[in-house]
Amino acid sequence: MYETLPPLDVFADLAAARALMATASGAAESDDIVTVEDRTAGAGSRSASLRVYTPASARRGPTAAAVWVHGGGFAIGAPNAEDATCRRLCRELGIVVVAPDYRLAPEHPYPAGFEDCYDALQWTAAHAGELGIDIRRIALGGHSSGAALAAGVACASRDRHGAVPAFLYLGYPVLDDRQETPSARTVTDARIWNREGALAMWKHYLQGADPGEGYAVPARIRDVSGLPPTYVLAAGVDPSRDEAVEFAARLREAGTGVELHVVPGVPHMFDVLAPEIPVSRRAVSTWTQALAAALSVEQEVGGVPSAATRTTEPSV
Repeated sequence: MYETLPPLDVFADLAAARALMATASGAAESDDIVTVEDRTAGAGSRSASLRVYTPASARRGPTAAAVWVHGGGFAIGAPNAEDATCRRLCRELGIVVVAPDYRLAPEHPYPAGFEDCYDALQWTAAHAGELGIDIRRIALGGHSSGAALAAGVACASRDRHGAVPAFLYLGYPVLDDRQETPSARTVTDARIWNREGALAMWKHYLQGADPGEGYAVPARIRDVSGLPPTYVLAAGVDPSRDEAVEFAARLREAGTGVELHVVPGVPHMFDVLAPEIPVSRRAVSTWTQALAAALSVEQEVGGVPSAATRTTEPSV
């Protein structure tokens, strides 16, 4: 899958990486199926931009929603970067998707982007009536650093008595700045996301903040009890693989229902690098089915609604 890729070093030229991400991003325009609108959460210095995806067709009663946090090593990307995913969830599941345009490191280190994502979840719950959302069916998720932000936000919402999501999706999450696991030490191939990139990412994001305090580093959060049912997707050739597995184990020990899928032989962002290969299609289909089941919505397959079913046996 990645043998022919050029060396990857996102942080060697951050401006170039951001420009490349922008050119590869979706247009995020409304169409006949999905209405796209930019909104603002908060006020003053705590105001944050949001992109809201809403089914264009008329709905019967409140629908479910997902607050979707984009990845990008805390330092690149915007809602446009995952426009295809947000649009697909809105189209296939008939749900509202809210994507925060959070502030990026290193210009805005922790907790700036984190607080933007926290505000996005609270804004979604506060505007549930206006958006036609069932406040009891709001999911929270993302990939990579987006998953790390989602995990931190879920813990903060619990502690701050804010809106707690009904479901948490963590796609190949980056969760631990220490990089001491076997996968963090051994995944060093320059063509894929590796140990060097992970260390640089956390350095840009934390910038002197105490990693043991607050919600910046989910693996360091002492209490992970009281979180919603969680789906964890890990890639086999990924420095973050073992920290994702360990976090899933901690959640399970704390009493949270967890579904863990480890996809062997694939790197970080495998579904983005090769979306059409069978393993990517299967992984995306499986976590989407789990999300649909958790939110009690139907998933359209080939344009035909079908009841979403929960996968009970994790792929390993």
